Amino acid sequence: MPSVTRRHLLSGVVATAGTYGTYRLHRGRASATFDAWTPESGTWPLRRYDPEGTAHNPNAEPPRHPPTVSAVGSVPEPTRRPRLAPLVGPDHVVVAGTDAAAFRDGSGGEAVSVGPATLAGFGPDGRLHTVRPAPEPAVVDHSAGTLRERARVPLGVKGGGSDPTGLVVGAGEVYVGVANGTLRAVAGGGRGWRVDGSLPVLAGGRLYAADAPLAGTVAYAERPGLGRRLEAGTKRIWDAGPVEGFPHRPAVTDGRLVVGSYAEDGGAVVALDADIGDRLWEPRRFGTDVSTPAIVGDNGYTAVARGDGSGRVIALDLATGETRWRDEVGFGAITAVVGGETLVVAGERERTEDRSAGVVRAYDTETGEVRWTRGVDNAPGGLAVAGERVVVTAGPSVYELV
Repeated sequence: MPSVTRRHLLSGVVATAGTYGTYRLHRGRASATFDAWTPESGTWPLRRYDPEGTAHNPNAEPPRHPPTVSAVGSVPEPTRRPRLAPLVGPDHVVVAGTDAAAFRDGSGGEAVSVGPATLAGFGPDGRLHTVRPAPEPAVVDHSAGTLRERARVPLGVKGGGSDPTGLVVGAGEVYVGVANGTLRAVAGGGRGWRVDGSLPVLAGGRLYAADAPLAGTVAYAERPGLGRRLEAGTKRIWDAGPVEGFPHRPAVTDGRLVVGSYAEDGGAVVALDADIGDRLWEPRRFGTDVSTPAIVGDNGYTAVARGDGSGRVIALDLATGETRWRDEVGFGAITAVVGGETLVVAGERERTEDRSAGVVRAYDTETGEVRWTRGVDNAPGGLAVAGERVVVTAGPSVYELV
């Protein structure tokens, strides 16, 4: 099933927020600044690794043999909601839900609340950036080490459909999408601009987004040189229409945009030409909730949850859309990430009528051979692979598999 956050998003979507070819001006608070930065290798911004959304950490080597599972920490009560995503930074592990909570990496124990936040991401200088939720969403810059608030830039959206849904960072700009289909770029000095889309990714200097009102999946032109200083929104270069069902955050690499979706009658993986927006092959319908694949070169790895509580883990040839291998599993697979030659998947299976348990499973990316399977209490929320470990959230707990 989709996450609680996803359910909330779907119930609040308003199909408005601008029209094709219209670009609005917006000024943020002049006192707030964001230095130019890109995500650091080894960090995990939200559910997808890197600005392109590939869910691939080339610097990680997850365990190839059955790991030991240990509790890293417990999240304070305000943040106890399913589908928390772990964020591994230089000194802290952070999870975001109703609040963002942080604890010093490797120390264990209770986490400390960072403040209201539904989304979060680290920069290469160690500073945490969070997105405060409605009714007045804002991007917050936190100091390195202490994680205290340094600056705040309001996103300028209020009311129905203003819940933050997507965050990605680029050189000098932070991009935040909200449920009504507004995508805000925040730059240094509080400057900013808006276009359409709620689930952004950034690849090769070009901004892409899914869930734009009416237009569906969209691509915007690069903003080179002096153009980056302007406060007018960038030009839309193509739109591909809505995908089947409700989209997840897309991924873009090697000239392809790939996106998974949730639909009661069958979610799908859709692949588009990143330059012109044409479909590369017919959508592949795999189950109710189909994650955007984790991508390594021409290979994509998707997690599937079906309505009966079972699931699938599928390896795709992204050039053709054909299935390379699949594993039919007895749990609803919800997220997949790749480190080195290892695919790690988290899923949910019902343990009792009113409580679910979590499953974490690792595969060989080439053959699909299962390397190991581990269980955790509560339904899993998100995965990160950093170094030689796997970090997974499950209910209020954060676990480390080494």
